[in-house]
Amino acid sequence: MPTLLVVSTSPGAGKTAFAATYAARLLADGASVSLGKAFSAVDDPDVTAMKELVDGATPIDPVAVTGTPTEDQVRQAAQAAGGNDASAVSVVEGLSSDHAVNRSLADDLDASVVLVSGQSDYLSAIEAAPAYGDRLVGVVINNAPRHRGHDLDSVIVPALEAAGLPYIGAVPEDRRLIAVTARAMHECLGGEWLEWEEHSDELVENVLIGGIVLDWGPIYFSSQENAAVLVRGDRPDLAIAALATPIKALILTRGVKPVEYVYYEADKQQIPVTVVDKDTHEAAAELERFLEYSRFDHPAKLERFSELVSEHLDLDLIDSAIARPVTG
Repeated sequence: MPTLLVVSTSPGAGKTAFAATYAARLLADGASVSLGKAFSAVDDPDVTAMKELVDGATPIDPVAVTGTPTEDQVRQAAQAAGGNDASAVSVVEGLSSDHAVNRSLADDLDASVVLVSGQSDYLSAIEAAPAYGDRLVGVVINNAPRHRGHDLDSVIVPALEAAGLPYIGAVPEDRRLIAVTARAMHECLGGEWLEWEEHSDELVENVLIGGIVLDWGPIYFSSQENAAVLVRGDRPDLAIAALATPIKALILTRGVKPVEYVYYEADKQQIPVTVVDKDTHEAAAELERFLEYSRFDHPAKLERFSELVSEHLDLDLIDSAIARPVTG
């Protein structure tokens, strides 16, 4: 069975996003695909996300572990990932940083390996690469800052090449990939739905705070795309100005429910509205902390990541590698 093992230098580097995206691409090309994590904690949300995002893939049941997997657990993971369909392609997410365990798993699966790294962590990729030997297809740089392209081209790529590591490409940073839904923001803040909860599952990429707005309200509130607006519940002037623009959600603070005009405008535009007890500053600080832990768990994220991967990565390099057995 052709197998690709996706590993990373650190947690949050983008293993799940890359594995799911590559599996979805194979499915779109007509291949039979198995997809999943090799190891996971109990109730790992990434496991659920993979199953829901890549619906046509056969799920791989991960081995539940706490700490470093044992040799027996590595063998169990390899057996689960191997499956029964010799013609299917298996895309398996390995561990972050534990390259010895990943190599053992790759050997058991006879897998090719893609190493995902953040741009600032490229030295860790160079240090980790020898553990995979000939099994390493190459390195993917994920979430590459748009304004540090010179560093990527003049420092990082030459360093990878000097170390003999194939460079697959760099996926640029994108706000949609760190977005969350209005529903998730509502749950984070402990809100009460007032209007259109059923429209709260679209991604919110920006948050605008309605305070001292020097510009005309609609100009300010339309300054960012796919935005949620955070405003005091007793400021209907700002709420109505926000609702005159294509926002994704309205979050009212201080536990104050709005006047009827706000309900009317929200209902007309079908904008989800929630009210929270926190004041605006507290709610903004809570959301800032929450947004740091955004997950790859939404169809729009898969769609956007697929676009970026197709545009910026040499996927033919990976396709060629998994088309033949690896002799590591």
